[in-house]
Amino acid sequence: MNIILDAKNWQKKFKLINYCPREIFSKSKSKSDSLFSLSFFLMIMATEILFNQPFGQKIGIIHNNLYKKIFKKKYEKIERVEINTFGYSFLLILEKLFKEEQSLQNYVKEIINFVTSHWATIVNFNEKERIRRLEIIYSMWEENRKLVLSYKDEAKIDLIFYLYKSFELGISNKRIIKKNISVVNFTVSKAKKEFRFDVLNEFKKNFY
Repeated sequence: MNIILDAKNWQKKFKLINYCPREIFSKSKSKSDSLFSLSFFLMIMATEILFNQPFGQKIGIIHNNLYKKIFKKKYEKIERVEINTFGYSFLLILEKLFKEEQSLQNYVKEIINFVTSHWATIVNFNEKERIRRLEIIYSMWEENRKLVLSYKDEAKIDLIFYLYKSFELGISNKRIIKKNISVVNFTVSKAKKEFRFDVLNEFKKNFY
């Protein structure tokens, strides 16, 4: 099974209907199909957190083998920032998802696997690179599971702080840090207010 190819074919197929949730989930033939489709939208929501804040240039990805060899240390930082910022954004979306639908906690491994396959298709990295990112993001989930599953505001604040730190901006001025964290908090709050309940509702019709 080539899961990246599956994701490419899925996206190509449903792009034709503008990723309409009702049409997508009505075609699901199994729980795995439904989770695979849901994971695409989770990936998009996580990505939107990154695109809707002022540090977007920090997650630019340079898929160039020559660049990797010549500027290895710089590339490693870019790659680390890319993975960690996406990972924490994704955990914040999971926090919202599990708050709305607790039973989906039982499928977190499948969701993370499927999310990385859709992410690989969008960003264009191969299966070996996907597996490495999958392992990192799953480790992030294990380390932050209690925060993601907590209903306390303090837990969300901690995740937002970790997201901010993952950009590795190298700023020491406390006033600027406070301002930047406020911006990140705003983008996360915006993403949660715009959570795709239409997607979740269509998913639930076919999943249970």
